[in-house]
Amino acid sequence: MNLPNPRPLLLTILLIQTLPLQAVELFRQPVSPAPFPSEEAMSCFELEREIANIIPLTYSYKPGFYENPYQGAAVMAGTIYSPAYYLYSVYDYYLDYRENSRIIPTKERLERLRQLKAEKHCFES
Repeated sequence: MNLPNPRPLLLTILLIQTLPLQAVELFRQPVSPAPFPSEEAMSCFELEREIANIIPLTYSYKPGFYENPYQGAAVMAGTIYSPAYYLYSVYDYYLDYRENSRIIPTKERLERLRQLKAEKHCFES
């Protein structure tokens, strides 16, 4: 059988798939803490209370790679039984991504509120 050369087709598919990826930002850029008008209207006491309320939202309760016992079990099971158990690492990475998508905006808001608190000289009293 004379099959066509799959290289040009594969190259075309890869190029088409990578074009949308060029617009994606791989690394986060620094954010300038420009406060919203509702935040600028807050008093020093309200700013302090809001900061105290959102600090717990920046905590991560998920164990790291080496502290997670399921990670070790998945590696051992993947080595002994089936490589399909290695997929737990992908799932764990997805959970990290979701957790960071929750934590990062909260940290940015916290930084905005702290900057606004400093601009209002709330530390001087």
